[in-house]
Amino acid sequence: MTFAFGPPTDVVPAPEALVVDAVRFWRETRDRQRPVLPLLFARLETRQAGFLAPALNALLAMLENWSGRRFRAGALAAPELTADERRLLALLTASAPATDPNPARPGLTAPLRIALGSTRILLRRVLGRDIDGSPPPGNEAAIFFTLDSERQQDRAPALPAQTSAASVQSQVAQS
Repeated sequence: MTFAFGPPTDVVPAPEALVVDAVRFWRETRDRQRPVLPLLFARLETRQAGFLAPALNALLAMLENWSGRRFRAGALAAPELTADERRLLALLTASAPATDPNPARPGLTAPLRIALGSTRILLRRVLGRDIDGSPPPGNEAAIFFTLDSERQQDRAPALPAQTSAASVQSQVAQS
């Protein structure tokens, strides 16, 4: 698989090309001991994808810790993908990460899966499609977890149903 990389353009790149470019930039920035998150955000934001920066940063750091080795990324303009880049793209398209027969830190497998899932969710939100180009599932409403009955008393009291912005403003003005 080859990709043509280069400076950002007005054309929205394929998700794979965007991820590979970000990963390569992440590697180069870390190697130069520069502040990764703000620089990665700025690079991705030129393509309206800045919010991917924290997820990709965390995912790559987790992947390095889990595997016990440095992530090998290609040069920014290299047309060929490295084995690590191909594996990362495969992990982002898989429903669950492939297991490594001998990870350096097997206790990080669950956090790695969470990082992969978070990155997939952000890719869908920012790019409007999955890494493989398919559109996200139809109903993507937020899922909220409810507290169990024992923890209900820890919640803040609800506002009265008739509370409105005008009544709050009048209460503030009176105090």
